[in-house]
Amino acid sequence: MRSRKRGDGARRATAGPEERWVLRAADQRAVDERAAEAGVEEDRLMENAGTNAADWIARRLRPRRAVTLSGPGGNGGDGLVVARRLHEGGTAVTAFVAEPLARCRPATRRMAEKLEDAGAAPPRLVSLETLAAALDEADCVVDALFGSGLTRPLAGEAARLVEAVNEAGGTTVSLDLPSGLPSDCGELWGPAVRADVTLAMAFLKPSHVLYPAAEYCGNTAVVSVAYPDSLRSSITPWARVCERTGIRRRLPGRRPDGHKGSFGRVLVVAGSSGMTGAAILCARGALRAGAGLVQLAGPASCEPVFATVLPEAITLPLPCRDGHIRDLESARFLDALGRADVLAVGPGLSQEPETFEAVRALIGRFRGPVVVDADGLRALVGERGLWSSLAGRAILTPHPGEMAALTGETPERVLAARRDCARAFALDHRVVLVLKGRPTAIALPDGDVYLNPTGNDGLATGGSGDVLTGLIAGFAAGGARVPDVGGAPLADAAICGAYVHGLAAEVFARASAARAMLPSDLLETLPEALWEIERCA
Repeated sequence: MRSRKRGDGARRATAGPEERWVLRAADQRAVDERAAEAGVEEDRLMENAGTNAADWIARRLRPRRAVTLSGPGGNGGDGLVVARRLHEGGTAVTAFVAEPLARCRPATRRMAEKLEDAGAAPPRLVSLETLAAALDEADCVVDALFGSGLTRPLAGEAARLVEAVNEAGGTTVSLDLPSGLPSDCGELWGPAVRADVTLAMAFLKPSHVLYPAAEYCGNTAVVSVAYPDSLRSSITPWARVCERTGIRRRLPGRRPDGHKGSFGRVLVVAGSSGMTGAAILCARGALRAGAGLVQLAGPASCEPVFATVLPEAITLPLPCRDGHIRDLESARFLDALGRADVLAVGPGLSQEPETFEAVRALIGRFRGPVVVDADGLRALVGERGLWSSLAGRAILTPHPGEMAALTGETPERVLAARRDCARAFALDHRVVLVLKGRPTAIALPDGDVYLNPTGNDGLATGGSGDVLTGLIAGFAAGGARVPDVGGAPLADAAICGAYVHGLAAEVFARASAARAMLPSDLLETLPEALWEIERCA
């Protein structure tokens, strides 16, 4: 198998709108039908999609010799438009079709005629021998065999064609989806093209963002298609993906004349003997998010560690037993609680019964926004009476195991249906639910779901989630204090926290191996990640 070339051109190409929509195959078909009802002919959509895809390929890859491989459907027609446009731009193009033209969609046949009218050789019926010979000479192969309409695994000749494409040496660009991938899930059905770049047509599909299918897409960019703007108002996306410009808009504002009281107070309740690191990482995450004041409340026995390692935060020692919090009733703590804009509770607290009892009492007493993670989530399992008090003011940040405990599902079910599990829980309990993983799913109380596009495997280590909890709390606190200059509500704090957290991991991996990343490294790369977002066009 050839080595995969992963450039960053596709990531840059997705910049533009503040968010991308993810549609299932049935939703995509409905869009096409509504476009036809609005008077937009299939030929026009095909021409527009193929032209924009060809423009992307020509500008970023500059191929000298290209091969296009088209199926009989609409995706194949897009591929024939790409062949014609690349030919017109001076690229030597060999176009193949997988079925005789007589069996192809009428619009696809018309695109084949246009290719020949442009002076290019007519598309050839593909065979393994002719395809392999052409691929040996090409520096770019355009995969347009099957798009989002595929309903079964590839087999026979189609599977062998896919294998030939995967063995080619040039850059592979798939139109809409790599051939062989299902549209609506992250599963691998069977043989599929491993693309270097996938050019999604107007909308993303679930398999562009769900793993392991997303890995086969390589870098995914979205190219525009001439759908009427009015169609968007009639579409309910399956999910949304925030772009960097959208994250910049969602970040809490910063007054140029602000002071520490202007940017929010975060109270972190975290830590236990042997788990001081979780509390420290969380508090530092809140500080890196720009919170004006962070107070860390933890067991008195851990306070010397907190005070030494965290000079930027105020530490509040709490009554403890054997290194875990016993209660949260001290006058100093209650005063801090009354002044806090946001409460972050859970990292490293321990699962001792009296700690759980104290946490449940705390969550019931505090009436402001609360970010709950780790042991704080475990304290809520089975406590149905607390959920009504959390409605409209809570952000929960479980990993799949914690999500399984909250819902009674298995971790395997949560992993297989992360978007659906997160959405159902957020709707039922009217909370913001941040289900960690790749991709992190941020589900909102109104039913919207955002899938976070940033991050890498370096985040798969203990402690990175504690940084995320602090980031979200810090953004929520900043938004609570300055709503008139773009302050972020809870949903925006969660979306921004996940995006910035993942981008910080990507910043680290630009110069070092992602597998070597420590959670503390995230804290060092967060400033650069935020700098990039604040200055994006």
